[in-house]
Amino acid sequence: MGVFNFLKKAIPGVSSSSLSRAERTVNQALHEYWVHQGFANIMPDDPEKYLTDGYSSNTTVYSIVTRVDNMRKQAKLKLYKKDKSGEKVEVDDHDLLRFLEKVNKHTSMDDFTTLNIIYMMTVGESFTYKPRITAGANAGKVIELHTLPSADVEIVEGTIFQPVQGYKLESMSNIVFSVEDVYHSKLVNPNWRSERSLHGLSPLRAAARTVSKLNQSEITELKQLENQGAPFILFRKNEVGSTVPQRLTDTQVYDLVKKIKSASEQSSRGLPLVLKDEFGKLDLGQKIADMELLESSAAGIIALCSVYGLPPELFGYGQKTYNNMATARKSAWTDCIMPTLDRHETTLNNCTIAGTPYQSEGYFWGYDYSDVEELQEGYQTQVDWMKKAYWTANEIREATGKNRIDNPAMDEPMIAMGDTPLSDFGMDLDGEKSFDDYIK
Repeated sequence: MGVFNFLKKAIPGVSSSSLSRAERTVNQALHEYWVHQGFANIMPDDPEKYLTDGYSSNTTVYSIVTRVDNMRKQAKLKLYKKDKSGEKVEVDDHDLLRFLEKVNKHTSMDDFTTLNIIYMMTVGESFTYKPRITAGANAGKVIELHTLPSADVEIVEGTIFQPVQGYKLESMSNIVFSVEDVYHSKLVNPNWRSERSLHGLSPLRAAARTVSKLNQSEITELKQLENQGAPFILFRKNEVGSTVPQRLTDTQVYDLVKKIKSASEQSSRGLPLVLKDEFGKLDLGQKIADMELLESSAAGIIALCSVYGLPPELFGYGQKTYNNMATARKSAWTDCIMPTLDRHETTLNNCTIAGTPYQSEGYFWGYDYSDVEELQEGYQTQVDWMKKAYWTANEIREATGKNRIDNPAMDEPMIAMGDTPLSDFGMDLDGEKSFDDYIK
């Protein structure tokens, strides 16, 4: 008697639907025990594991980080300066612009940005080495930028008044970087006091169980495929009314196995195996879909999207109409990509401008979002509102990330020709009262 047929008889009042859920739960637990030898492999709180098990081995985490990195390339990093009137002006000729091409002789700005995004979204922090010129007229200016491997950086702790004494790589413990030569960008860690840690909080720490569940679901599916060589058992059915078991002889079993193998050869694939005798089939285990692993994986993917502030529609979940996708892509920019690039702006400004003469001269790095397709609808609404509020053309250009145009007409309020004040009609509104009487 099967275990669930036994349960049906042993547990009175159990509905078939409840038994079905119990059957799926037990089978899923048995599969997980078999795959992991009885242990639930939860990803540990370790920066190295966040990269290996989270980013490099989990398709969802990799897809999320890659999508953010690819979409952010629509925004253009630019160098700006505040002029005497405090207005933002784009700079097109300056020594700092060399960083737009390469941050060092081996790394482009694009790769530097990608590395920082990967580390921030997986480990929760990034470390940028910024060696400076120590003497001469250019003293204090940064020579180049290098991204240190976040999972390998150890913070040298100091006193309560100077918490950080320096930084060093665990793989090269004999080299210590000074505090002045490294910029540490991190996500806030509210557990710093109890953990006595100066490191950032990884988003994957909060999602460790979800990531582990997705990884283990993929392993379970793989094991299911690896062990599908014997997915069922064939047995001989008794004839109707017969009380004598219809058994196969050893020779008949051998012949049947030989026929099945022959029918499974490449040259015969697709041809059915027809037997004269009546046989039954007993399935072993359950299909992956019956174990609800697919539904569980979908829920995990949606949860990971929520952790990063990305709409699940971007990854094929939820309603995928045109309007929903357009809204989802815009939401991805406002809730995830733009905050990520804001942090990258801060890193660049602190590494290349802060503490140098460039800071007092008003230079700063910033992203221009005016060419981002998903944000254009928002710009149109913003511009329409500014026109109705009678902003000048230059004010509108600056608010949308464009440069001013040096022409007096561009600093005059924009008045729509179709809007005519009622008083211009020169008529008596009520026979006796004028327009001025109504506005007093």
